[in-house]
Amino acid sequence: MLTRYVPKEGRGPVVIQCGGGTRELYYYPKNTIQVTVVGDKVNPSLYEQAGMQAAIPTTAKKQSAASLSFASDGSADAIIALGTMGSVGSFFIGDFLDEALRVLKPGCPLIFVEKVYEGGSPLRPLIGQSGGGSISTTLLDGMKERTKQWEFVQWDIALEGQDPHAVGVAVRAASYRPQKRMEPKPAKLKEEAPPKAKEPTSSRKGFSGKE
Repeated sequence: MLTRYVPKEGRGPVVIQCGGGTRELYYYPKNTIQVTVVGDKVNPSLYEQAGMQAAIPTTAKKQSAASLSFASDGSADAIIALGTMGSVGSFFIGDFLDEALRVLKPGCPLIFVEKVYEGGSPLRPLIGQSGGGSISTTLLDGMKERTKQWEFVQWDIALEGQDPHAVGVAVRAASYRPQKRMEPKPAKLKEEAPPKAKEPTSSRKGFSGKE
């Protein structure tokens, strides 16, 4: 999946990998310019060392994938989501997808491998597999219907009947223009009125001000 959909043309791709391990670094095109690994439990030194061994320039950021604030608009040739939508939680899946649309270049892919609820074995809990960190395929159906944002969405189910995963790709529509986020304005401090100047008093006693 990585070798098939990550762009190889030109000077090489800039990739953001959300989740996953170090072994994925060995599957990127050899002309990859940069891979940035993002995740709550990322060990930056471990990934950077693995990147050196794989001959892939790698940096790592320990943060939620729901915010890719380090990346500028239209700067990534591919985003790899390895269990990301399931791990960020239902409240933040929309934030992650919005960030992916913002950061991806037009016509570039979001490649995903996500555990799904549907089709799992009833013996999942007994064999050490759970539905935790899973998404519903209805989420992927919804992405497919958002044709203004995603011009192509396709996935297959791997390990169906055991521990099913959706393995697929969504391509950002070339004509889509992400809406700019409204940054919250800082609270305006209440200005205090300057202290009133004291009226001068005469130092001459008994002066009435009359001739």
